[in-house]
Amino acid sequence: SDDLRQHGKLMPGAVAALRAVQGRTDLMPTVVTGNLKANAMLKLAAFGLDSYLDTESGGYASDDHHRPALVGIAQKRAQAKYGVVFDHSNSVIIGDSLEDVRTGRDGGGVPVIGIASGTTSAAELERAGADVVLRSLEDVEELETAISELLSS
Repeated sequence: SDDLRQHGKLMPGAVAALRAVQGRTDLMPTVVTGNLKANAMLKLAAFGLDSYLDTESGGYASDDHHRPALVGIAQKRAQAKYGVVFDHSNSVIIGDSLEDVRTGRDGGGVPVIGIASGTTSAAELERAGADVVLRSLEDVEELETAISELLSS
């Protein structure tokens, strides 16, 4: 985990964004990732992010190698845990890659907030079909507004 902290990169604003989302009673942050669950847990723990996420309700490559399928897996786990049906009307994907956008689009038409973190440009995220594109996670209020607007539309 020291190696991860040294060589990995935490997106600016990630901790504040997760803290804000976790602090809301109407939102439940989890993870959908192309990483195996064990690797995802190591990465999240290395940056102290695991405590902000309901990792039990996540979707991981160890569940299915087809990333869009992980959205439904995570939704079913969350439904079993919270007794609420999760679908495209009350789920949002937040990601910074074209793969993240595709995962939302192909994973039940879940709206996507693209973060133009530097790996993928805002224009590329928009062209791929992100519903909203933010420059970063640093403006927590902007992120919360985008989530609320996507969930109410």
